[in-house]
Amino acid sequence: MANASTLLLTVALLATPIILFAIDRFPKWLQKFPFVVISLVVLLRIIAFWRIDLTDAQVVGYLPEDVSGLAALLYIFSGPDGLMLGLLFGFSIGLALRKQDLIESRWSAFLWVLILGWEINPEGFSSIAITPLSSYPSTLDWQSAAYPVIGFLLSTIVLPTMLEMGPSPSIRNIASFSILIAFIDLSNSPIAWMLLGLTAHRLSASKVDYTRGIASRRRWLGLLLIFSLSLGLLVYALILDSSTNESTIWASRYAIGWVLLCGIAGALTPLAGFDSRPRPEAWGFLSGLILAPALLPNLHHIEIFHFPIIMISIIMPWVGTLPEFRPKLSRNRRLLESLIFISIVPLSLFFSKYIPKALLVLLLILPLFISITIPVDEEE
Repeated sequence: MANASTLLLTVALLATPIILFAIDRFPKWLQKFPFVVISLVVLLRIIAFWRIDLTDAQVVGYLPEDVSGLAALLYIFSGPDGLMLGLLFGFSIGLALRKQDLIESRWSAFLWVLILGWEINPEGFSSIAITPLSSYPSTLDWQSAAYPVIGFLLSTIVLPTMLEMGPSPSIRNIASFSILIAFIDLSNSPIAWMLLGLTAHRLSASKVDYTRGIASRRRWLGLLLIFSLSLGLLVYALILDSSTNESTIWASRYAIGWVLLCGIAGALTPLAGFDSRPRPEAWGFLSGLILAPALLPNLHHIEIFHFPIIMISIIMPWVGTLPEFRPKLSRNRRLLESLIFISIVPLSLFFSKYIPKALLVLLLILPLFISITIPVDEEE
């Protein structure tokens, strides 16, 4: 049953994206609206845990029966919904403290919808019949404090760094990747995978453009290679994951169809005017692949593609340059680079059974921070 918390969360879901998306048309003080609404929800959580409200689903689900008073307040961010509320609370604090431009504010609106719309279940904060506290409560750990901090860092460091990502390594870039890898290690959230993929892709693509420039001919071959090879690697990842369950391939047909649909839609974005990137079709296609799992996180078997999509988004900007007209790239070097880049995804998928995926992503990102040499412009 709806209560004050669920009503406030509904208001936050409906009103905040509109305010952030058109922040230039509203008074500046409205930028603090998300923080005010989520703060009220947190205040209601505090009151419910202080009173040990046995009609509150969050209290009944995660408060130990032998805890009361100030100690009970430590559990306000317990459970999956509580943790994401903490993430949203920290994110709203960052929005209130930092002045954003229009593009950054619109990305914040997009993340707000993903966090509140997909990651938080309103039933976790709803009213229920009077129920005694469970004798098997969740264990309180440091994650309850970590999620608000990560949410704050997402809005103040990660998002601005992603939008301003350039080819040169910086402390902000390193901090942004560290935060996202920690976020993935904590939650395995589709939002964390999406942000890491977008940030890594922007860094990789900007470095490719800086070091190799834009070819004058045969660029369509590079785009064709990116499209076809990405599809092949996604199918390979699906087959590898379904090796223990043959029904997985058929059951995941909607997931791979959705991923490819988002990729195709992204490749068409230059027709809508989003053509400021050196290779807008490839940039849109890979960005669409990255966004797809976060847009429909509950799609059956969509989680299979989180890790391989990040690998693909990092290597494909480099692979796309190999068939282009580049006289300074010898045939032997093209062949060697092709073998190296194409083998990265299968090897990463194999070692992911034994090594944490976050560590594998870190190992693949590290070479991008190597000092950049003077670029060679291939355009005639």
